[in-house]
Amino acid sequence: MLSALLAHAAALAEPSDNAYRLRVDPSQYQIKTQPAWQMPAPKTTNATTDARPYAQAIEDAASAAQIEPELLHAVVKAESNYRADARSHKGAQGLAQLMPGTAAMYDRRALTSARHNLQVGALYLRQLLDQFDNNVEFAIAAYNAGPGAVTRYGGIPPYAETRGYVTRVMTEYAELREQRKAVPQPWQLQSATGTFQALPPPAP
Repeated sequence: MLSALLAHAAALAEPSDNAYRLRVDPSQYQIKTQPAWQMPAPKTTNATTDARPYAQAIEDAASAAQIEPELLHAVVKAESNYRADARSHKGAQGLAQLMPGTAAMYDRRALTSARHNLQVGALYLRQLLDQFDNNVEFAIAAYNAGPGAVTRYGGIPPYAETRGYVTRVMTEYAELREQRKAVPQPWQLQSATGTFQALPPPAP
């Protein structure tokens, strides 16, 4: 009996021209590695920044430039105190106090539109962070004194105005970050008994 089964198995393993034989492409059944699955990043909220002027526009600009909204808020507060019509004696304009030359590198509408002014300010800040290896203090100093000065001095230039500016922005940034709160996700919520709440069934 065993020999008959072995012979039958061998016959099945041999190639056949039988038109009704199942033909399988082995490559379709190879194990393929997939990227490691990760939990979604926790969502956050900040009641302090949400209550400030241009909160949504700053949130959108910061998100597009991949910087923290609290950092952009700190810069805007130090630069213009949220005044869209602010203009410095050196010619910087708008909420983010952009020089015409800086605005021209990105979008000239930044000189006439509050939304575009914030977008360009955020993009310029992102460029400075990239240039100085995400050193926030150096990037902030460069925003005030120019990247050339930071490079020349190898750090924050010894200008009283710039040093005071960096201190104001970094203090405001730190205080705003302390107000940021994580928003619990459904799988993180617990009932009064300490057990995890069941998620509702998916909609049909």
